[in-house]
Amino acid sequence: MYTEEKKGNLLKEFLMKLILVIIFVLLLIWLVPWPNMDSYIEALNPLKSQIFNANIQEMKDAAILYYTEERLPQNVGDKKTLTLQQMLDLKLLVPFVDKDGNSCDVTESYVTIEKQETEYLMKVNLKCGEEEDYILVHIGCYAYCTTDVCEKVENPVQKPGDVIKPPTSPSPTPTTTPTTTPTTIPPTDPCPTCTPCPTCTPTTPPPTDKPKACEVKDGKYYGKDGREVDEETWIKECTTSPTPTTTPTPPPTDEPDKEWEYRYKKYTPAYCANWSSWSTKMLKEGETLKTENSIYRVVEDLGIKRVQIGTIAPKYKKVIVTHDEQYQVGTHDYKVCTEYEYVVSGGTLYQITGDWQYTNTYYRGYNPPADTATTRWIFQGVDFDQCGSNCTNHPYVVYRQQVRSGSVQVGEPSISATCKKVEVRSIPTYITRTITSTKTIMVEPEKPLYGDIHFYREKSCLDVRDASYNYVWSHYNDTNLLGQGYVYTGEYREKK
Repeated sequence: MYTEEKKGNLLKEFLMKLILVIIFVLLLIWLVPWPNMDSYIEALNPLKSQIFNANIQEMKDAAILYYTEERLPQNVGDKKTLTLQQMLDLKLLVPFVDKDGNSCDVTESYVTIEKQETEYLMKVNLKCGEEEDYILVHIGCYAYCTTDVCEKVENPVQKPGDVIKPPTSPSPTPTTTPTTTPTTIPPTDPCPTCTPCPTCTPTTPPPTDKPKACEVKDGKYYGKDGREVDEETWIKECTTSPTPTTTPTPPPTDEPDKEWEYRYKKYTPAYCANWSSWSTKMLKEGETLKTENSIYRVVEDLGIKRVQIGTIAPKYKKVIVTHDEQYQVGTHDYKVCTEYEYVVSGGTLYQITGDWQYTNTYYRGYNPPADTATTRWIFQGVDFDQCGSNCTNHPYVVYRQQVRSGSVQVGEPSISATCKKVEVRSIPTYITRTITSTKTIMVEPEKPLYGDIHFYREKSCLDVRDASYNYVWSHYNDTNLLGQGYVYTGEYREKK
């Protein structure tokens, strides 16, 4: 009796504790707020936007560094374009992905830069999957630029010439007034060194390589002190020949019976007697073209031309195609005429008298017709404009029809009556079954890739003839020699 009562009390005590635990758990669920999963999903959206913004900022920064002086558009209204694929090819960027881990569109993502009146306007467009956006950046040649061009800053932190005032801490009871000496930022040149500068005109820097004395360079003559002179002055200063004179020295007056002759000379400058053929070349990346026109070498600028620099590989896509085709399941013996071919389709014997031939009948749709013993449909491709978002598993297909001549063969007596020779042959037996296959379809064909290339041409002299003088003796005022460019040397002698 005592044992049964003790067991009953223990059971009641256990049930009471269990009920208290359940009540506590219910109160805890009701009072404590649980996290909302929607809030976590919403919290990820700014992170996705940060990834897109970081990618477009990378494109902007790389483009600003790429557009140096020689790559900027030259005239107002001119525009240049640089695709993301070109930036990757030029190693301006490393490949990046969107928020879903997929690569961005390398042809629809691009940077354009257009020259305006006082600056350049850059558009950076990025397309990653279904997301596409762009930013506009004003760049130019400003006083705070450290490169050829930089991004415009609307409110710079400090400007050259501003006075920097030291910070003061307020005191409730100042005893003395401290004297502060304002510091002035030394003003910088309002025109930075970057060129071309649309807002200012930089001063021309002095030449780095000073011409040497008595040098002929780029078709220009430099005298004995290195200054540029004309050809006649150069001859006087830099040649060892006597200085030409236009008025001959008069003969002695104390010998009037003698006949005199005068010496003339003609100067022939150095020239090229034989040039090489023109050679057309492309300006290398980062190289500056220097034109030249001398007797040794000629370099001419042919300008920038848009030419094909490569190709964009074709794009392919796999699709799953379903079609009812004839499928051989075995053979069956039939008494047939030896002059023809035969097949069995759907339990019917067909006599074939011709080969497969294409017709001008096409099928376009989602469910192509089934093949028969005398008709079959050949896959031609997929119309991706029609199948929309379901191009992989249920594409909009195009088939072309093939047919061959054939007729149903009925009964062995008719064969014996119309055929000279009859034999028993194992005829292939076909049934119609649904076949699903995966096909690789070209979505976009190979495309040419174009770029702006700076061309120039050059030729060099194969035979340089040195400058020379030709001397002739003749009578006074020989108009024939003077007309040919001869001049008097000032020498004379008695005529022999």
